[in-house]
Amino acid sequence: MRKIRIIAVFMLLACALCASAQQLPDNHFENWSDSFKDEVQLSEWHGSNVAQAGVKFVFMYRKEGRSGYCAYVTDREVGIPKLGLSATGPGYISLGKPWQYLKGLLLKTATAGTEGGIAWNYRPDTMSVWVKRVGPATDDEDFHLLYYSWSGTAISRQYKNKVGGCTVTERTNEESDIRIATDGNECGTDQPAKQIAEGWYRARAKHYEWTQIKVPIFYMNDARPSMCNVIFSAGNYPAFRANDGLYDGNALYVDDVEMIYSSRIDKLTVNGKEWKGFNPDSEKEQVFKCTKDNVQSTKDFVLAGYRGIGTLTNIKGEKATFKGRKLDNKEMTVTPGEINGKPWVITVKAEDGSSTHVYKVKIVNN
Repeated sequence: MRKIRIIAVFMLLACALCASAQQLPDNHFENWSDSFKDEVQLSEWHGSNVAQAGVKFVFMYRKEGRSGYCAYVTDREVGIPKLGLSATGPGYISLGKPWQYLKGLLLKTATAGTEGGIAWNYRPDTMSVWVKRVGPATDDEDFHLLYYSWSGTAISRQYKNKVGGCTVTERTNEESDIRIATDGNECGTDQPAKQIAEGWYRARAKHYEWTQIKVPIFYMNDARPSMCNVIFSAGNYPAFRANDGLYDGNALYVDDVEMIYSSRIDKLTVNGKEWKGFNPDSEKEQVFKCTKDNVQSTKDFVLAGYRGIGTLTNIKGEKATFKGRKLDNKEMTVTPGEINGKPWVITVKAEDGSSTHVYKVKIVNN
């Protein structure tokens, strides 16, 4: 009996560690240990702080959160106004590293972005974020909640600058060289990575109280990522490159980020053709009627589920389509039924084991 109990405890601990591993690091923003210009900074996230010509500008601060601490970021003026060398910079935090580049003292060459992210092998379906949004011009500027994942390595050698030209500076896994469909590098990407997923929420709104926002994550393909990055921005970055459309004082509080893993099916195909009448919200028995148009053969039914389907509007106002991903055999299993008899049973498990859906499909051959 004692041995059984030890095994049970070990299995529960292993499940807990697995679920924890599928969340972002320090997703409650409690780990503050570094400092920048005497301001305490997050240890596992990076602020868009700027250090140029021996002068430091702080964009990320620690504030009281929903419980414990939270991250606070704000747009602010950077540079030396008396010399005409200043512009408003975007306040944001990221798991990747924000970068800024200025060639000499030529303000027109100013460009910026975010490089890299963290090692990541998971495929969440939604990103939940708690925010407060304040500032003098919240009706004039979007704030952004962004998740994206990829595999491979992206490389480019030039990026859009303040006046619309291209500034030469080589970067690896820069955000705009990965998100080609939605916020692509307008100066061209020399070596693209393979983007796998993206969740992007942006809005011009005030939130004086803590507000939960759930960002759906869409998928381009069935692959698993090797990296991901997250950006929470108070201003028009990453929708605009460099210093365009930013307002000094617009700010964002961020707390309690959770990656949600679903056990739903967004789309079900029968023998390779989409079943338009399928209801992904129902666990009651659903009837699929065979016709000449939707089934080639009634001998063997192949049921396949897809998730993460949707569209996003890119920075040019065009639609970027995400076709979704096919659920693998670890997420979805099918117990065959009988034609005009017992139903096919589809069991779908969330990738982190947090939930299960069971669908029943009765296939009728008229």
